[in-house]
Amino acid sequence: MATAHINSAHSSALVVGATISGLATALRLARSTWNVVVLDHGVHHEPVDITGPDLRAAKRLAALPHPLHYETRRSTVTALHPGRFGVTVAFNDHDDEWFDVVVCAQPCCEAERLPGLRLESWSRDHVALLHRAVRDTGMPLCAAELLADAFDIHPDDYAAFAWWETTLKPHAIRRAFTRVR
Repeated sequence: MATAHINSAHSSALVVGATISGLATALRLARSTWNVVVLDHGVHHEPVDITGPDLRAAKRLAALPHPLHYETRRSTVTALHPGRFGVTVAFNDHDDEWFDVVVCAQPCCEAERLPGLRLESWSRDHVALLHRAVRDTGMPLCAAELLADAFDIHPDDYAAFAWWETTLKPHAIRRAFTRVR
């Protein structure tokens, strides 16, 4: 497996969805000097109750504001084409663009149908399915902050995604267990 080395000073990320987790991820990546583009269709979501670990994450994120390249587009992602070192993203209304990493804070195009993406996986081939991690854990800010932390800790996105999933999965298991009870 090829390793995609991440050099955050020149790395680019597309965050699909201006959800609370999407914006938190964008803010946190921008703070680590990533070039971040946020895709937002202008749909406003219901307020999210922020408690427990998410409340602590919100305080950390808000304490360190950072300039954010935020772009609202009416375009939609029509396809993701992961390559060896990043993802080419096809849009419905303009030319394809290349990003080191794509973070799906809401379902985007056919991301979950990438070849080999297992149901229990939240990431593959430079694409993070943040919306699934949030759904499974119920912790939008923690999931977002841990994802960005992973890129600070690990030199490539394969190791970053593996660390992110390993660190966050126990919360999904705990949540599933408490829902069953």
